[in-house]
Amino acid sequence: MDVLTDDKYRKEQSYINGYKMFSKNYINGSPTVLFEAGMGDGSETWNDIQNKISLLTSTFSYDRAGIGKSDAVLMSRTCLEIVQDLPKLLAKVSVKPPFVLVGHSFGGLVSRLFASIYPNLIAGMILVDAAPEYKEIAYEKVLPSQLITLNREYYNNPMLNVEKIDKVKSYKQIDTYKCVFDFPLTVIIRGLQENYDKDWPNQEIFEVEQKLQVDFKNLSTKSKIIIAKHSGHYIQNDEPELIVEAIVEMINKYRN
Repeated sequence: MDVLTDDKYRKEQSYINGYKMFSKNYINGSPTVLFEAGMGDGSETWNDIQNKISLLTSTFSYDRAGIGKSDAVLMSRTCLEIVQDLPKLLAKVSVKPPFVLVGHSFGGLVSRLFASIYPNLIAGMILVDAAPEYKEIAYEKVLPSQLITLNREYYNNPMLNVEKIDKVKSYKQIDTYKCVFDFPLTVIIRGLQENYDKDWPNQEIFEVEQKLQVDFKNLSTKSKIIIAKHSGHYIQNDEPELIVEAIVEMINKYRN
């Protein structure tokens, strides 16, 4: 498959609510595929996939405040603040809906909240090994007692994650706006467990996450699940073709 070269993108630094935010986009018809990276990851995590999809339709990726080429954040932030910034950034760089949202890990939470607040702007959504809300609480069912305190501290203290995301408030926001979508939803789930730490019950955590992600199918009346059998958490690196195929399918559904 041919790819768009990096020099063809429009790259901009835009001031949104006091933060300088980096974005790159390519205009090539409708819909616009909007990529959301995982926590701590910049837009470059999508480079290979965006370069392919940009030959088929318009694309947009960006660095959230606190990561990549965007300004650092000093105070804690919530998912809702990120979602409220996004339409302002899109308007500033003249990127138009409808959007096919592609969200990896924490980016799945951002994508879901954006879709809940602006459902009329959405043509479809693809969740890529997306983070479930309250996953840290679910982990405690299988964590040994000596790890529960550390896990809960990470959950409660936004200053311990790279983007300073207040997870407690953000998960409540996801709950508040949660709804059942009527647009196509594809849920892509990793098939391989991650080995985080020798003291961490990796297999049990994997099983907890698998179950929570399968439940994502209930978020839409038009959902499907794909298991990326040969992938860890970064499916965009291990089996990018699965994501490309899912995006192409969604583009075709919209156009037909």
